[in-house]
Amino acid sequence: LTISTTWAIERNTIDRFVDPASGSRHTLSAQLAGLGDNYFYKMEQDSIWFWPLTENKKWVLSYRGRLGFVSPYGDSDSVPIQDRLFVGGTTTVRGYEQRDIGPQAREYEVLGIGFGDKFRQGGNWRAISNLEIKYKVNDIMRVYGFWDAGGAWEYFSDFELDGVKNGVGLGLGFDVPRFG
Repeated sequence: LTISTTWAIERNTIDRFVDPASGSRHTLSAQLAGLGDNYFYKMEQDSIWFWPLTENKKWVLSYRGRLGFVSPYGDSDSVPIQDRLFVGGTTTVRGYEQRDIGPQAREYEVLGIGFGDKFRQGGNWRAISNLEIKYKVNDIMRVYGFWDAGGAWEYFSDFELDGVKNGVGLGLGFDVPRFG
């Protein structure tokens, strides 16, 4: 049983909620769990900037950076898997499966030897970076070029550059009226 509270503060200057072309949004959140079986605290930061490259805002450059960490305290030795930090998938590092980047463990362990399938266990801290250039073809269609990088680690001391995974690609976006 986890009982927690989350507090966040946000500063938002983007020009449009859907398909922004200028401004920035910065969010800092803190979660504290401690009235149940699990005791942990989590801090996350998320910042995104948009810069129009042309006067008509058809070309837009954006950068997003996210950091987060979670740590047990008190009677807890670890953070429940559902509250850990994951990386991979369309909302973090594109080109990888959902939650594919970061610590993994074997399904079974006997005498310190792991065997069975690996499962994703998430990390206690993560870093994600997204750089994107967008061309607005018309009011409905956009073309994207992106570079994503990120990773998740069990401990801060586990950080190594080979743990940071990259994704580069092109994308096509549509706004369908009344569906978004």
